[in-house]
Amino acid sequence: MRLRFLAILTGALVSSATIHAADSMSPEAKTYLEAAIQIMQESFLHKDRIDWERLRAETLAQAEGAQTSVDTYAAIRFALTRLGDQHSFLQLTPALTREEAARKTPRASTAPIATQAASRPPSRFQNRRAPEGSMIETGPRPLARIVVPLFSGPDLDAFATKLQNLVGDLASKEPCGWMVDLRGNGGGNMWPMLAGIGPILGEGEPGAFLNDKRVKTKWFYENGRAGERPGNPEYYAKTMGTPVVLPASPPVTVLIDGGTASSGEAIAVAFRGRPDTRFFGEMTYGLANATAPFKLSDGAALYLVVAVDLDRNGTEYDFGVKPDEEIQPAPNGSTDDPVLRAAADWLSAQKACTLPGK
Repeated sequence: MRLRFLAILTGALVSSATIHAADSMSPEAKTYLEAAIQIMQESFLHKDRIDWERLRAETLAQAEGAQTSVDTYAAIRFALTRLGDQHSFLQLTPALTREEAARKTPRASTAPIATQAASRPPSRFQNRRAPEGSMIETGPRPLARIVVPLFSGPDLDAFATKLQNLVGDLASKEPCGWMVDLRGNGGGNMWPMLAGIGPILGEGEPGAFLNDKRVKTKWFYENGRAGERPGNPEYYAKTMGTPVVLPASPPVTVLIDGGTASSGEAIAVAFRGRPDTRFFGEMTYGLANATAPFKLSDGAALYLVVAVDLDRNGTEYDFGVKPDEEIQPAPNGSTDDPVLRAAADWLSAQKACTLPGK
């Protein structure tokens, strides 16, 4: 009985705080904030997991005294953290960023909900920004390693072309197997990554997004182009020049760690279910999903998680990608790379790599 009484009392306190906050807000700020909450409730992928009445009450209480839309931003960020996905966010224009700083209005706690992924140490590879390629001579036949870093710039086709040109250069040296290194790839735009790494992945539909209505939007890589179906435009990124085509479907290892996130995880998911493919390293961060922008009336945008990643076999990756062989990385500052070494050993043991060289 006492627990029930406390629950009722807590609810009454929240309700009282909400009424007080709503009374102290301007009609403009209240309308703006409620519109943002409504978008979250209608569009967030895991809307059925949220107590929306409580979230709305707590968010309005955080915005006490708000007079403009800018004054509500901290409360909106509070609501986004309470969604618990760690991927949804509020994006401001440069002008709105300056206005928020000038008004000095942040008042809400926006600390993310604690998760196992968030508690991990950062990836030692998190500063990678450019694609890299190298040959590795550790077994009877050479191996190729391609580093796919995060990408968030405007020139999608140039990044895709640079990445695929590296694949072509390495392919000319006739490696028997490939390492796709996604460690530290924190995301950005997946499409130039997919277009660039496509020759190793192979043509076809390697994955999909699944929305809250259980509708799939399939990813594809074909002839140097990457996109989704149905999609508009026809493709999102392409390579310039003649696309690289590998002579066969080689064995592949995919290197992942806790810094592999978002679009980096999408590329990992694309390799899931590919024949002769094995994953090495650590569990990825856990943002294997898609966000979409929703414009607010003042030009800000809510980016909300609207779909989860699926591999080619229909497996969902709501909590990240787990390696087939879990290997702890060497400490920062060490030149040792046990993950790369284990991946090389596995590749060298595959049939394609044990045959005599040409």
